[in-house]
Amino acid sequence: MTQEIKYNLLKHAIENQMPANKLFGLKIMELKEGYTKIHIPFREEFIGDFIQKRWHGGIQASIADSAGGIVAMSTMQSFNDKVSTIDIRVDYLNGSEPKDLFAEAEIIKNGNRIIKADVKLYHKKEKIIAIARCAFSILRD
Repeated sequence: MTQEIKYNLLKHAIENQMPANKLFGLKIMELKEGYTKIHIPFREEFIGDFIQKRWHGGIQASIADSAGGIVAMSTMQSFNDKVSTIDIRVDYLNGSEPKDLFAEAEIIKNGNRIIKADVKLYHKKEKIIAIARCAFSILRD
């Protein structure tokens, strides 16, 4: 199987077979080994601060977890490999707006059993809303 076919199958599964990602409306804009960029369309249901119309912090953390998990999955050697979240830390840097959200995730350490990834959340790349450092367990088949 070519890398292109692998990533197309993975993208289809992540967008269409994972209920949380379907709920978010998650779309993978770019996926390659060690990097992904995703898009989440804004919905009123995602507001946590109704006065300032800011995204709920828990939803932002879930999106960061999804982006980190996707980039961890980009390293899978077979579709039988299993990726699980171990830990995630989110730093909220700027208030969000009622706009679409983007996340970029990049692997910073790809070990035999542990993968670490950094995730940036933003509306516009120049103004990061939150950053997350994620750790994932990977059990290779």
